Amino acid sequence: MLMRAPHIILAAGGTGGHMMPAEAVAEVLVREGYQVSLITDKRGDAIDNALQDIERFVLKTSSHMGGGLLGKAKSLLSIAMSTLSVRGYFKKHHPSVVVGFGGYPSLPAVLAARSMGIPYVLHEQNAVLGRVNRYMAEDARVVALSMHHTTKVPVGAFTEVTGNPVRQLISKLSNIAYAVPIGFGDVRLLVLGGSQGARILSDVVPEAIKLLPEDLRQRIDLTQQARAEDLDRVVASYEGMGVRAVVKPYFPDVGALLLRTQLVICRSGASTVAELAAMGRPAIMVPLAIAADDHQHANASAVEEVGGGWIMSERDFTPEALAAKLEHLLTDMGDLRDASEGMRMIATIDAAERLASIVTSISEEEVPS
Repeated sequence: MLMRAPHIILAAGGTGGHMMPAEAVAEVLVREGYQVSLITDKRGDAIDNALQDIERFVLKTSSHMGGGLLGKAKSLLSIAMSTLSVRGYFKKHHPSVVVGFGGYPSLPAVLAARSMGIPYVLHEQNAVLGRVNRYMAEDARVVALSMHHTTKVPVGAFTEVTGNPVRQLISKLSNIAYAVPIGFGDVRLLVLGGSQGARILSDVVPEAIKLLPEDLRQRIDLTQQARAEDLDRVVASYEGMGVRAVVKPYFPDVGALLLRTQLVICRSGASTVAELAAMGRPAIMVPLAIAADDHQHANASAVEEVGGGWIMSERDFTPEALAAKLEHLLTDMGDLRDASEGMRMIATIDAAERLASIVTSISEEEVPS
């Protein structure tokens, strides 16, 4: 007897860069009537603004990034234990398809799926295929890519370019026009660093603002993400120079902030780039130098190639260099307008629907009862 099995498992974790696309796809799948569950790790489970209404299975073991012989042995044991645990979960829930979004939880989930003959799909957010996706790509039904020229894709992998899914809130705001600063009015800046990358922005941005001409500095309306331990000194710096600034460790509604922003200073993680592109917000990007395979620089390069923003390496990201860049951009508004249009060129607003369509077509194939 044959039956349809509409239960879809999403595997993501570690950072918001993996969890946000999973949440966007989950929104579509739930809306279409599918049962959706999440496999994640402790870090993914701690991201309290993503996938909160989705049933989840939290892996208790550690990341596979151990160092040294002992660390590697522990990592292999961790992966094996997690895979066995996920197999038990699959035997109970009978998923029709598993979707891996990268990060540690993705590996045990797709290993379990492969060992049980369950079809799986991989999604890559960055311009460089991640290590887990690279390892599992050849047996995936589809490797969904966010960018056309993604590197390190195995020759035997079947790929489709879907774009990087953004949450429904962002996609709904994507058709609102970019407002260029006019005359001597306010210039609204947004500084986003993420969990790994806010320190250098807290060090450099206030000092750069201090170097701007007084008349330009007084026009700035700034919102900045800073780590909790840097918060007081950043706030004090802006107060000392009379700059209007809201500084917090976390902003729950980035979409609303982007809507009013005219220039972003940020890292270039995949989700950040996808949301900037969707809303057409120009950016000065400072790629995280320690990112695996230098994928943040690859992401930023894809933006810079279409004129959507400007790359400043960590080495070149000095107060003097940033101040010079800001003074130019905030004086010649045409560059900001052009960059907004360039950003929109790499946006794929319906990426969540595209990826969900691939997943549901596989899920609806007839499978043994």
